[in-house]
Amino acid sequence: MATQQTPSGPRGLPLVGNTHQWARDPNGFRERCAAEYGPVTNFEMLGWDTYMVTDPDEIERILVSESERFPKHSDSNSELKEIVGDGLITSQGDLWERQREAIQPAFYMDHIREYADIMVSRSEEAAERWRAGEEIEVREEMTRLTLEILVDAMFGRDIDIEERGIYEAVEAFQKPMRPAYQPITFFAPDWTPLPFLRRANRAHEHLHEQIDDIVDQRRARRTALRSERAGDAREQAGRDADRDDLLSMLLDADTEMSDEQIRDEMMTFLFAGHETTALTLTFLWDLLSRNAGARERLHAELDATLDGRPTIEDVFELDYTKAVVKEAMRLYPPAHEIRREPVEDVEIAGYSVPEGSLLVLPTWVMHRDARFWAHPEQFRPERWLDGEGPETDRPDFAYFPFGGGPRHCIGHRFAMTEAQLVVATLASRWELERQYDDLGVSAAVTLQPDGDVTMVPRPR
Repeated sequence: MATQQTPSGPRGLPLVGNTHQWARDPNGFRERCAAEYGPVTNFEMLGWDTYMVTDPDEIERILVSESERFPKHSDSNSELKEIVGDGLITSQGDLWERQREAIQPAFYMDHIREYADIMVSRSEEAAERWRAGEEIEVREEMTRLTLEILVDAMFGRDIDIEERGIYEAVEAFQKPMRPAYQPITFFAPDWTPLPFLRRANRAHEHLHEQIDDIVDQRRARRTALRSERAGDAREQAGRDADRDDLLSMLLDADTEMSDEQIRDEMMTFLFAGHETTALTLTFLWDLLSRNAGARERLHAELDATLDGRPTIEDVFELDYTKAVVKEAMRLYPPAHEIRREPVEDVEIAGYSVPEGSLLVLPTWVMHRDARFWAHPEQFRPERWLDGEGPETDRPDFAYFPFGGGPRHCIGHRFAMTEAQLVVATLASRWELERQYDDLGVSAAVTLQPDGDVTMVPRPR
């Protein structure tokens, strides 16, 4: 049996390893490593012994067939747990299995059908806010829109995000994870009295308070249903019992959840459930603004398919619209890498990888790999259409914007439906004209635009 090799990688500096190279340009650094060192690259990042894997079969093994040997990276997961608690993204073992089973029904297609009206209604409200010729900041618009949709789906339409200050709190809460703040967030001590960190901490507390208050109110109304002295409250509680929002499903789950566990799940979805879709839509509008042929083909499909406002049934007919969404996620995957950790010494692609190291599965690199994609840097939605794309036999894990295996994104159908309905609603009425030359990107916790994404709506 051949001796396993230790993978090679770029030379680093004393103490900091390759952190300076990675921090300067994470995407470029990972692309160079893949091109120069092959399917497994070893480097040191933020003090972690890191192994980047770019073999799609090995990625599938790590995420799917041997996923129990490769749980989430413990240090990265601990950092995330400080933000969202012990929710579905960070929990492990039996707790994760119970929570996944309880939450999964909220994302079955019959429930997504119910959410579709929310998605279209909120998109119509956004379309009404825009004015011809008046600049909008697209990332902010998409973040507000997807947060409104998510809160409606999580808590019901009777929650006023303005009155409760949810939008402002989520923005402040996520600010330390934005590209401009990442160096400070990574390296500043927790006690550093920086204004944006203090605001983030206050926003975190505010979101906890709001979720606790909503849960308390919902529990109280449900308790009233069981009381003989409920009176008028019984009618309200009866309506609550028929709700199909996520909170109601958690309260009705066969496995009773503590208020703290419910809060952690809600914080998880507030943190992860809207931003990735907002980023996909932001990059999508940029791509359409730069590709007239794709834009015109999208408009032609919408004009030919829609009869009034979009519906869930239209989603199954809008093939090119879906292709536009998928191609935007290929070029700009919000989750630009997935991190795992081997629980024992393992062999990957013929190389020795030690227990406890950081495994990086770089979505960005795989989605732009010329081995699997013709003209990988080009925006070509037609590559996703039967009979039009030349890449018919690419490996499954050349493309994995929602992860894979048991821990794939639970809301992937929700996100795809949402993106298609938002695009169908807005692009039916508006064309967006960019007011900048190029859109730079930064790989922070998620893949984000470097600066403002300023566009001008033009009526169609």
